[in-house]
Amino acid sequence: MDAAELLLMRFSSHRPLNLTTHALRLVCRALAVGTLLGGSPDPLVWATFTEAPNFDQILRTYNVALASVASDTEALALFSSRVGPSLGLNAPALAAGRSGNAPTSKLADEPAGAELSVASVELIAELAAWRLASALQEAAESADPASLSTVIEQAAAQEGWLVQGTSRPDLRHALTLGAVLKAGPTSGSSHSAGSRHDPQYEAYLDRAYPRLAGPDTSWIAVAEREGLAGIRRRLMEFWDKPGNPDPDQQVATAAPKDREDLAADYFQTRLRPLLTAQLVARAIRQESQAEQQARSAWYRLQNWRERLSEKKGLARLCGTWQWTVHNHQNHQEHKMIVTFSPPDSPLASEPRPAKLVVLADGVYLRWEFQGGYQEDSLLFTGEGQRLEGSFVNSAGAWGSITGKRMTRCTSE
Repeated sequence: MDAAELLLMRFSSHRPLNLTTHALRLVCRALAVGTLLGGSPDPLVWATFTEAPNFDQILRTYNVALASVASDTEALALFSSRVGPSLGLNAPALAAGRSGNAPTSKLADEPAGAELSVASVELIAELAAWRLASALQEAAESADPASLSTVIEQAAAQEGWLVQGTSRPDLRHALTLGAVLKAGPTSGSSHSAGSRHDPQYEAYLDRAYPRLAGPDTSWIAVAEREGLAGIRRRLMEFWDKPGNPDPDQQVATAAPKDREDLAADYFQTRLRPLLTAQLVARAIRQESQAEQQARSAWYRLQNWRERLSEKKGLARLCGTWQWTVHNHQNHQEHKMIVTFSPPDSPLASEPRPAKLVVLADGVYLRWEFQGGYQEDSLLFTGEGQRLEGSFVNSAGAWGSITGKRMTRCTSE
């Protein structure tokens, strides 16, 4: 039994649940994040948690839009027109080097735009899943039973898009549990006059189907696997199963309406708190997973411009150069051959800059090697046939660099 199940057992009871405490949310959220990261957090993942924008504010701002998006096309349009700019990210068309008015439908046909479009859609999908999981949790904890029905009905349009195949199992199960709670049996007028209980009926169900025992036989497993039909089958099994109970017993000959009332009472007092707790646990896990994935997608988008600039810079530098380096520290001069491979070529044998930035005709190169580094600040001259500038390195040396292009890449 894992920590989530222990929490579920602790907070599920025959009494109505009070799951609104901030402490429970924090504990479940911490457990969910710890489970997702498997105890070995990726430094990159944790970095995005501290550097990324305020996604909670993004969710509040675009709550209605995220609730209605139901396809990759709609997700890309929402990112390009609203969410992307609010996050300080260019629309895919801009990052791919197209005009800002270019239609987003053409992005998938361009190699530069295709990868960015995938990350943009992923970001919107994770934000939508995050919003839906949060709404499910709040509705399940709400004192108003109609709120859960509203969330489930609104989610129907985008459920097929967010839950595809085996993706987002926690969200899928939370939606199934929400549907069970929304349509679960309710008692009639005879039950409303006073709660009805039958010890024999309740004892049979308690004995036959323990609330949490067994991954395949618990009430939770049946609800997530078979929905309301599976729950109802179990609730009525007391009368429908041959030889159970003794036909002379009064409860066995109860009228159909009385049976419905007894089943409804058991569902409301025993099962609803249990299923609600599981829904909340699933929703919290989905929130944490969606948050992690959204930050990962944001990180890729945030660094796209830098990678695109590096790619364009390598394309412009591509070829073989003769560099003359003058070290002002010791007044020595060296000539060397520097080769820049095409940006998409397999890793070549020659060294490659650890960082490369090309802005207009300005070039910044950072070379990293064991025990130190060197930074070059250069400028294209002579219609791109020459490089001129200076260098500094971690050993204290500094001086000038003059480069002359010898050959271009054959692809040019």
